[in-house]
Amino acid sequence: MPRINRRNPNLSGSLYFNVTIIYPKKSSQLLTISLLLLSLVSLAAADGSTSRLKLPEPKVFLNPDTVSLFVVRADPDDDAFRALFNTAWESLSGPRGAGRNWIYRAILSKIQGEDSNALTSLLPAQYVRIDSMGEGASEPWPTTATTVSGWPGLQALWYRAQGKGDNGEDFPTEELGDATLVLRDGHQDPTLGRVLTKLDGTIASFPSSRLARYAVKRWAENETRSPDPEMESLLASIDTNHHTYGVLYNQRGSVVNFLRWLHKGDVGKAEAAVGTERFERVTRDVLSMTWEGDLLSDNELQLAIRFRTTTPKAREELTAMLKDIRAVLDEYGRAGKMEATGLDNELYVDFRLVGHKGMLTRYIEDNF
Repeated sequence: MPRINRRNPNLSGSLYFNVTIIYPKKSSQLLTISLLLLSLVSLAAADGSTSRLKLPEPKVFLNPDTVSLFVVRADPDDDAFRALFNTAWESLSGPRGAGRNWIYRAILSKIQGEDSNALTSLLPAQYVRIDSMGEGASEPWPTTATTVSGWPGLQALWYRAQGKGDNGEDFPTEELGDATLVLRDGHQDPTLGRVLTKLDGTIASFPSSRLARYAVKRWAENETRSPDPEMESLLASIDTNHHTYGVLYNQRGSVVNFLRWLHKGDVGKAEAAVGTERFERVTRDVLSMTWEGDLLSDNELQLAIRFRTTTPKAREELTAMLKDIRAVLDEYGRAGKMEATGLDNELYVDFRLVGHKGMLTRYIEDNF
């Protein structure tokens, strides 16, 4: 729930304001922008720009229909993530120290000071995505849980805004103990994940009210064991002390769906090169996959992936396809070294994915 700031109760998550910019009158435009900046900066500073929230155990959000768990975690003391955030900060600054989105830059500068990287105040942070396949589902039902330590005031403002529709009216809600479920537009469709709540600073979205209630109960009880023994077994086989890790077992094309969601660009190019029919046929024989990964720098990610396939032959076909995909990614600077080792129906792959720095820089240049 949005919390009231004890030093200034008016600067809470319930604060709303409407801004109209009248372009023909420059003085009105500057005044309006100044008011916007002051409001946002005051709101952010009211709670303190950093709160260092406790990162929740991702397994709390598992449910009986879970087919995949994906986790990314960033720590403020990690050199690789700091390098990545420095790259983002420098890109926002622009070649002459003036980013295209100067309003955004001004907010960040006011929060942290012009000589520091305001983005690092977001850490530690964690993102969790869980896909479920309910009975009869042909597409995944996503659950997400995002925890960001910095700027609690701005987060409260953003979260409060999610409770209102385009017409300004409040979305319907359900009270659940200390949590409030916000039923946003489209919440009846579980593939959209439009049931929203906030749990001790973690913003979570769910496919349905039923799964939200299930997760809130597990949260309250701090239940971290998977309700599915097979999922629990997969989780027990990996080391979760990495920047990213995850598990997936294949049901109704969940491997293909996950990979397409994970990186539409890279996977799309790879799929186009090897052919959709081959891509879907080979991945259909993957029973499960687990991975652990670490960011080595602002440009390189090291991944250790284990696939379990239906047969040794299926493992050989998967190995051949992955080598073809690596060659495709290498053509446009995304693939580093790859080593694949097979044993019976299991395949172990060590792979370095590169090119993150250029992708991040281009994204910021295109959007800011």
